Amino acid sequence: MKKEDLQELLNIVKKRCYISANIFDEEISSLIESCILDCIESGINKKAFEKNEQGTFDNLILNCITNYVKAHRGNDRSDTEQYLKMYLSIRNKLTFLKDYNVGGSSE
Repeated sequence: MKKEDLQELLNIVKKRCYISANIFDEEISSLIESCILDCIESGINKKAFEKNEQGTFDNLILNCITNYVKAHRGNDRSDTEQYLKMYLSIRNKLTFLKDYNVGGSSE
């Protein structure tokens, strides 16, 4: 993935998490990359994380990444389990959808 695409993902996720400060950028970027790796290892095609023909990221992918970040960010979070369940639910469903899974790709 291109560096500018990762930066755009960071900006989108920060907005979705209501984070305006840049102090957490390194942590959030690391979580985004961890999420993408976890999804790819779970059977989601790496192309699903690239921009589409319209030059935007897929909303299901954005929801998946956002929930992962919300589940893993910070130390004292009472809603971690809720976000982790949502992340796992989306990730697992994506692995079964032919437009997202490795088996449905033309690779």
